[in-house]
Amino acid sequence: MKKLNLSLSIIIALSLLFISCGNQQEAPGASIEKISNPDKTFSIEDFEALGLKKNKTYKVADLPKATSAYYGFLKVKGTKITVDYELRFYDSQVEALNPGVEWVQDRIGKGAVLTKGDARWKEGVKEARTCGGDSGHGKGYSLVVASSTCNLAKYFDYFIYGNTILLCQGKDIESSTANCRLLLSKLETVPE
Repeated sequence: MKKLNLSLSIIIALSLLFISCGNQQEAPGASIEKISNPDKTFSIEDFEALGLKKNKTYKVADLPKATSAYYGFLKVKGTKITVDYELRFYDSQVEALNPGVEWVQDRIGKGAVLTKGDARWKEGVKEARTCGGDSGHGKGYSLVVASSTCNLAKYFDYFIYGNTILLCQGKDIESSTANCRLLLSKLETVPE
């Protein structure tokens, strides 16, 4: 009887697993690779056409080989959520990869350099920070707590898509990656 109950429990658990997996929809852009579309060239206008709102234009004189850089946000359709992005443009994907990747490493994750005094590229440092771990996906902390912890990284991942490096807001690598893919999936649906 004990063996029958165990077997029945396993069958039920596996059935529930298959049903739940079958009902899940794939996240937008789930198939987009971290580095893709090497022959494509984009500009900020391509992203604005998707609904990205440009907040700031950064000076790129001190960002090697970059042609332009911007800070903006995208409102997630059907929600009150907005996601922040930093976009860096280069003449080609080769230049985005080298030296672009080296310079983007300073701005992402727990090891991000987020003070103007320490950052190699000073532009956008303020916008790359968040307070109290609030990454725009829920309720923030009180002003007392937030005022003492406003030096946390806003961006945890980046994608290189054509000639563009896209830094994406998120509370961790997984949510940041999902936010990169969300915006890039919109770009992939635009007819050429």
